[in-house]
Amino acid sequence: MPHVRWNPEIDCNTGQPGICSKVLSVRCKPDSIRAIYQYLPINIKASEIKSIYFSATSSSSALKRDATYNIMVESAMYSAIALLKYTDDSQDRMRLDFPTGTHPYIKAELDKVVPSDKQLQSVTVMLCCYGYHGSVKFLDIIVKPIIESVPTPGPLLTEPSHYIEECPDYSAPTSKQQAVSFHSEQIFTSDLTEITEEVTLVTHVSMDRIDILQRTIEHWNGPLSVVLFVPTKSKSEDENHEWKRYYIKKKLKDTKFQTKCDLTAFYAKTVDDDYPINYLRNKAISQAKTQYLLLLDADFIPSPNLEQSFQSTLRGFKPSLPQTKVAYVVPAFEYSEDAKEPLRDPPSSKEELKEKIFGVGANIIPFRHFISPESHRPTDYRAWYTSKEPYKVINYEDKFEPYIIIRKTSDLPLFDENFSGYGMNKVAHTMELLAAGFTFEVLPNIWAIHLPHRVTTYNTNFLTDPLERLQNRITRFEFVAKIMKKYGLGPCGQNR
Repeated sequence: MPHVRWNPEIDCNTGQPGICSKVLSVRCKPDSIRAIYQYLPINIKASEIKSIYFSATSSSSALKRDATYNIMVESAMYSAIALLKYTDDSQDRMRLDFPTGTHPYIKAELDKVVPSDKQLQSVTVMLCCYGYHGSVKFLDIIVKPIIESVPTPGPLLTEPSHYIEECPDYSAPTSKQQAVSFHSEQIFTSDLTEITEEVTLVTHVSMDRIDILQRTIEHWNGPLSVVLFVPTKSKSEDENHEWKRYYIKKKLKDTKFQTKCDLTAFYAKTVDDDYPINYLRNKAISQAKTQYLLLLDADFIPSPNLEQSFQSTLRGFKPSLPQTKVAYVVPAFEYSEDAKEPLRDPPSSKEELKEKIFGVGANIIPFRHFISPESHRPTDYRAWYTSKEPYKVINYEDKFEPYIIIRKTSDLPLFDENFSGYGMNKVAHTMELLAAGFTFEVLPNIWAIHLPHRVTTYNTNFLTDPLERLQNRITRFEFVAKIMKKYGLGPCGQNR
């Protein structure tokens, strides 16, 4: 589903004669979450905050549910939400719901007492519309700290800037990081005994998608480092791993797994364990035994002779920065929805790939081109089609999430393990590489193509649960604050 921006507008029909106001508007769609967020990190010295006052004003036009979409009534939302997070990782939620149909601007308000034994860390506001046709507008979104013992919507007793922390410190491990603990075991060990200059394909996969891994390895002859997550349906702690171990070895029969692959299985304890995507990525990086790492999801097939092409490019390339500070971008593609038997004849050369993009019967497009174009737009596919040499990414965007080849070093930024499930996990890593001074160079003769597969439950939850999306965005906001502090960026630059 394409990402939709909210539109800032001037509305002169807000119920106040002669006064025009700035509003945010969006067209709602039943099967797509329309949400916008604001993150407010709280100054930890502002311990006198007794409660939070929250209000919003909104209007709607022809807003109604569509029975043709299979959306639960309780999941539908036309709301403004303020999520209060405390320093002990606990949370409170303030939710202002608005009626459907067509109505003029209505104000809703609420206040929430901050528990006396807790310290407020942040407030994140989400305006959201999900499960409806029609359009909505919001204005006058107010989050007001109250320092009196009885909450009132009266004037602040101090300046608002007193309560906002411009450079919050989130460097301490969170409870989510501390809680990651799974039983693991090495299933396969490669023949490599020392670090070489080869490229290792580094990836992760859930056991319910193990067939995809089998297909990927058919197109890769180099070393592999794989971390396999084994979910469970058990509500109590599951320690029965014998049959799972047998199933894994039965499915992965290719001899490459026996000689070229380091594969570690991590077993979920209960059905509630989320897919720890960045934890798994870091484990796969740590067990790789070569100088260069191809960081690729398991549902992609690499282009033919990728490693040889990369080494050839490397020999003739003189980057402006040391090799340890270059991330080499692997352009990503996918099959169009109407592609028939897409894997029967994957392109064997760049010219053949371009024919499948532009020629008669074209069935390949840039990855996520229609769903989330900003994810790979900085790759600049138009330049890539005619490129013969690596070229630098110039127009970085904050949702850029390329697949890359990168040199393994002791100070290589790893993936942030606060991210789990789906959403923003790879975007965050790209952002930190940029903050750490890496440049992104697009490789001219290398690519990867996404394998079609059914949507995972992690993806489905992210796309259909506004509250899960809110939690994901909070994780991202905290990550951005963390790297600003770590690398002295923005307001944190004054504190180094």
